[in-house]
Amino acid sequence: MDEIAAELKHFLEYWFAGFEQGLEALEPRAQAALLHMCGRACAQSYTVPLFREAWQQSGEDLERFLQRLSQGGLKARYERLDATTLKATYFSCGCDLVRLGLVKSPALCECSAANLGENLEQALGMPVSVAIETSILRGGSECVFRVRLE
Repeated sequence: MDEIAAELKHFLEYWFAGFEQGLEALEPRAQAALLHMCGRACAQSYTVPLFREAWQQSGEDLERFLQRLSQGGLKARYERLDATTLKATYFSCGCDLVRLGLVKSPALCECSAANLGENLEQALGMPVSVAIETSILRGGSECVFRVRLE
């Protein structure tokens, strides 16, 4: 099994290096479209159920929901700035591809923004838009996303 794991890691390092080069070569609209779909798919793979559960357990109260998310295992702080604006602060990059050292491109932060958007849309049942304020891959000390409830 260790041999397979080592071979797979070796393959993935090369494959994702090519992916990053291709990603960086895409025009901005194509890059955003690709990363948007990837982020939404990633959310469906793991975090959407966590966000839905937190929403249900909060009695569908936004303040309690954000508090529950902040106290959960996501290593983030979620807060309400005004009636239609939320702020999500991640103290470390939550992307497994980054954590495993497979991707280092700051473009991947668009994927994370789409991921957060999908999580919130699925939990709250309303469209949201997410903007990146700062990110670790872009040189920040944390990742900060501003969310607008539509």
